[in-house]
Amino acid sequence: MHGKEDNGFVALKLDHGEDFYECLNKAIVDFNIKSGYILMGIGMLKEIEIGYFGGTEYFTKHLAEPHELVSMQGSISTKDEVIIHIHCSLADPDHKLIGGHLNKGTVNVINEIFIKKVDDIELGRNLNPKTGLKELYID
Repeated sequence: MHGKEDNGFVALKLDHGEDFYECLNKAIVDFNIKSGYILMGIGMLKEIEIGYFGGTEYFTKHLAEPHELVSMQGSISTKDEVIIHIHCSLADPDHKLIGGHLNKGTVNVINEIFIKKVDDIELGRNLNPKTGLKELYID
């Protein structure tokens, strides 16, 4: 992974074979990201696990073969624990899209990720007993 920051914007280039979430966790430390928004991400992933929340539980799907990372956005909160919440759209070789919560993935060829740090807004997560989810709160 290689990255650079300018005026609170962090540009990341992830290389073939790197673990996607390991790279993001390293970037959080390297660029001192306390709260942030993942503005976009493109490239390719393989060994992907995506999730779909069915209202009471998550259903996961494993995609071993490479998929184009068509779109990605999310949030980063680090108040009580580091939580990276990402949704993405992925395309298969037939150009069919599948999407959901990105649980894991390995970079295939390259990923380009852009993050906006937010220093004046503190993002955190609290468990909502009604949904059973750690939901975003803004301080």
